[in-house]
Amino acid sequence: MIPSQILQAPSRLGRDSQRLVLSNAREIGSVIIQMGAQARRELLVQDPLLEPALYEQAPFIQAVRRLVLSRLALCVRVLVFDPKTVNRRSPRLVELARRLSSRIAIQRVADEDQERLDAFLVVDTVGYIHRQWSERMQAVADYSDRLRARRLTAEFERLWERSAPDNELRRLFL
Repeated sequence: MIPSQILQAPSRLGRDSQRLVLSNAREIGSVIIQMGAQARRELLVQDPLLEPALYEQAPFIQAVRRLVLSRLALCVRVLVFDPKTVNRRSPRLVELARRLSSRIAIQRVADEDQERLDAFLVVDTVGYIHRQWSERMQAVADYSDRLRARRLTAEFERLWERSAPDNELRRLFL
C-alpha cells in the first residue's frame, strides 16, 4: 500500500495499479474527481448518505455530466440509505439525476441491507475507492484492480436488485 501523498501525478484509470491509502476527505475527494473524470462507461456509488464533501464537488458533478451526456443509456447508478437526507445534503447530484433520469439513477437500499457499514465507488469495473466505515474519511483506492473492482461491482449489483426508487428523489411536476 502506498500513502496517497507520495503520488505526484494523477494515476490513469485501467493502467496504473497500486493500492492507495487515503486518510482524509480531501484525498478521497481528489481521487473521486480524478477517477470520475476518466470514466468512459459507468460509475457505481454506494454511500449511505452520499457524502457531500465527496460527491457534491463541482469537478465531480461536471465529470458525471460529461459521462452521462456521452452515453445513451443508464451509466451512473447510486445507492443510498436515507433519500430525504441525500436530497437535502447533495442537491446538485440529485438535481442532475432528476434532469437526466434515463442516464442517472439513485435508489434506496433495501431495509435488510442497511446494516452495511462501508461505502464505495467503482469506475468502469476497473478502478475503485472503498471506505470500510462510511462515517470515516479513510479509504483505499486503486485505479486498476479489476478483480477487486469486479467484486465490488457484483456486490453493488446484488444491492441494486433489492433496492427501489424513492419518491423523495423524484421530480414532482405540478
